[in-house]
Parts: sequence; C-alpha cells; structure tokens
Amino acid sequence: MTARAAMAALLFGGLSASLAVRASAQGEVSTLTVTGGSTATFANPTLADYVAGFIDGPTINFTASTVGGGAQARTLTVEICAASATLGSGKALSKLMWQPTDNSLPYQSITTGCSAAGIVSTRVVGAQAIARGSSWSGGVRLRMILDWTDTAASYGTGIIMALTVTP
Repeated sequence: MTARAAMAALLFGGLSASLAVRASAQGEVSTLTVTGGSTATFANPTLADYVAGFIDGPTINFTASTVGGGAQARTLTVEICAASATLGSGKALSKLMWQPTDNSLPYQSITTGCSAAGIVSTRVVGAQAIARGSSWSGGVRLRMILDWTDTAASYGTGIIMALTVTP
C-alpha cells in the first residue's frame, strides 16, 4: 500500500513557514515538516552573479517521520516540483535548479507534475527506509540561472514537496 501526501504552500519568493502534511497507511502516521531558512528570497543579482550565470537562493529544509503502524520499516521518499509551468515574465521554469543539501545529486532543473501517480526519479530529493518512531532530515538548495536579459523585478513559482510512503 502506498500513501502519498503533497504540499503546495511554499513560494520561493516568500518561504518562511513550518508546515506539515500527514499520510496514513495501516495505522501509521507519516509526517513531512518543511521549513525555510531565515532568508527566503533570491537577492537582487549583482554583476558578478550575471557573469557567473546564476544566483543561489533559499534552502528548503525538511524532516520526514513516521509513528504507529507495524514493526516493518517504511521507505519515505521526498520529491520536489514546481506549481506552475513558468517563473513568470517570460522566464522558463527550467531556469530554476535544485540540489539536495547532501550533494548526493548535481543541480537539475525543477519540473511540474507532483500530482502524477508514482515516484518520478527526476524529482526525488531523497529516500530513507526508517523504523516506526524514526525520522530523517534533509534539504534542497535552489539556484536560478541568469540571462543578461533578465530584467523583471521578480520571478517565482510555488514549490511542492511530496512525501510517498511505501512498505
């Protein structure tokens, strides 16, 4: 049995809340708690950022945990995706990159579609098999690729963090 829960309340233009999502499977409650850092927005790019071709943005931290259920370990998988197809003002969504804070993956473009059934490997931030009453924590760094033509006052999309629980 697979339980899946998603949260779409994080905007990288204003991320500073702690939110939780719960999913139940066989008497088990799994929770994904998501928090942002103290600075939640991309700074205004400097000339050095344009020369580098990118600007680093906020880090999204999370804790996935499980309580209840049987003694069998569960695998908790955390995925990330965007709520809209663009960053606005003509900027392609593919210009928003993400990387797990443990550096287990290189930076890659964020995609839409967390509502699609099943786990999609290009969205997986991390997965851990954990025992009842345990938790694991991780995070995601955001980076925006800059073009010399980027002149809008801001760009943005909602960020969705999804938790999938599998036996």
